[in-house]
Amino acid sequence: MKRWIDVDPLDWFYRDTLEITRLKTDGTGNVDVLSGMTYNVFKTGYERMVKRFVTVNGQQEFLVPDYKYHADNPMFVMINGVEVLPEKIEDGKVTMSNPLSAGIEVVCVTYGIPDRKDIGCLNTPYNGTSDYRMPHGTLKYATTYKFSLSNPPESCTVLGVKLKRMIVTVGAGSDAGVVIRNAIGFQRDVFVIHKGEVYLPYMYNGFPATIGYNAKINGVNRRTSETVIVESGRVTYNDRFFGDVRIRRGDFFALMSRIYENLHNRYTDRAFAYNSTPMRDIADKADIQANWYRNDVLTLLDEKYHDGCYVFPLYTDDKFEPEACITRAEAVTYLNRFIEWITEKYR
Repeated sequence: MKRWIDVDPLDWFYRDTLEITRLKTDGTGNVDVLSGMTYNVFKTGYERMVKRFVTVNGQQEFLVPDYKYHADNPMFVMINGVEVLPEKIEDGKVTMSNPLSAGIEVVCVTYGIPDRKDIGCLNTPYNGTSDYRMPHGTLKYATTYKFSLSNPPESCTVLGVKLKRMIVTVGAGSDAGVVIRNAIGFQRDVFVIHKGEVYLPYMYNGFPATIGYNAKINGVNRRTSETVIVESGRVTYNDRFFGDVRIRRGDFFALMSRIYENLHNRYTDRAFAYNSTPMRDIADKADIQANWYRNDVLTLLDEKYHDGCYVFPLYTDDKFEPEACITRAEAVTYLNRFIEWITEKYR
């Protein structure tokens, strides 16, 4: 299942976020109800970074000169694909607990701190290009690369994660990078090889990938394997939830109310009606009643599960604050509870 690198199991919205992330818009399973927010611009000095080392005997320190420590941009260290906890991580350097043997692959990864723009209530990440391209690298035997279904299957492993071979047909005169980008999209578990060039999902930009493939070597068709660094200067990322991005709470409830009305009319033969006499004690009810979405909001806030608990929580001071900005984490929590309630209601 898709996970977000900025959603932690200790976050209060963790369960609701994962539950709604599983949902698809239809039976094909291809379209997510909840899509991530794309981004590719980072705060200066806190860019996304991948550094690969092959150790010499006794090596214990690894220099990463561009890295500046920040609590929101931790460094992850992997030895032969397994994450380990170093003895110390500081500006420009990683120190392991013990000296390492020669020939070990050490990869240091930081996911960066995305930069954002503020437009009124909205606070969103930058996405600097629409013409993004997948990370790619050229195989050593690209000129004699040979693909055939009769050959041993091609393989790709990135830090211990095995990806699935995806076959993409590039027509004559077509831009291979664009065709492959559109085919991969924001999938995370596939790879493509086209004319000796290997393409990986956006999330592996800068990562070392071990590729197994077939090529004519010294005049003989052979199976070979090598490590390739895949990179793209025009990658767009889609692996963060951005739980603190905001919209207005009243507007969001109006949207849920329209979904409620649609489902009601679809599954019942009774006319939909707003709740004109909500009984719930809401400290700022007058503020809600003064806005265009009053019927939508008050109707939904008065709804309960079968066990008598209100579906939608208020703040601790019993206020709803309709004109306040709502975070994506709150929005997803409301949506998940809305789905649980509407399923219970029309079951």
